Amino acid sequence: MNEFNVVEIDDTNWEQLVEKSSKPVIVMFYSPECPFCKVLDPYFVKYAQEFHNLAVFTRMNIVINPWTSERYGVQSTPTFKSFCHGKPLWEQVGEIDPSMLKTAIENIIRYGGDCIRKSTPVG
Repeated sequence: MNEFNVVEIDDTNWEQLVEKSSKPVIVMFYSPECPFCKVLDPYFVKYAQEFHNLAVFTRMNIVINPWTSERYGVQSTPTFKSFCHGKPLWEQVGEIDPSMLKTAIENIIRYGGDCIRKSTPVG
């Protein structure tokens, strides 16, 4: 399987690759010791390969990137978060059925931009 479609990101390139992306971004926050991350990673790579023209797929190791993980409230792994126009859109914490993850990705790609445009910023 080609992991080339999943970008390993860190605290230093988060802004450029996630917040400034013109495409929806799906992030898998993981830790190297997490058994559930290891179960879901092949599916994440598969979906990245399938949808690489429509979204950006990234992974972030929370052990070596604590700043961004804390900023977005990641408290356990795996945590999947999606971003549209740099704004958080969806979150799933813990192991998820791969078919549910795929459906969530499809919905993020299809409807994510509308959700952001139809929200009212607070403060």
